[in-house]
Amino acid sequence: MADVPAFTMVKDFATADDFTKKHTPYITLEPVGSSTLAKVEVGHEVPHPNGPDHYITMIEFFVGMTPIARFDLSPEVTSPSVGAVVSLPVGTVLRAIEHCNLHGWWGYEGTL
Repeated sequence: MADVPAFTMVKDFATADDFTKKHTPYITLEPVGSSTLAKVEVGHEVPHPNGPDHYITMIEFFVGMTPIARFDLSPEVTSPSVGAVVSLPVGTVLRAIEHCNLHGWWGYEGTL
């Protein structure tokens, strides 16, 4: 995993346009015992294409500027939806960043 790339940070998913919603790595957080299941879905309300010419190549999780997980994706055979169980303190900001092969890097944050 490399340093945090330059990306478009989506601040308010609810007011975003369809193009932005299609590219936002939407985060949901669910308690799992003393840990948290962090799930990311790209195309949460507006589906993102997933063909050989337009797809999500990867999704990464960061805490601050520190990468903690990375998922490489392939068109057609994988879906841009991933999850990881994390053990981080309550109040930690978890950032998800995704890469679209045509439209670059997009980010979103959730707080544990």
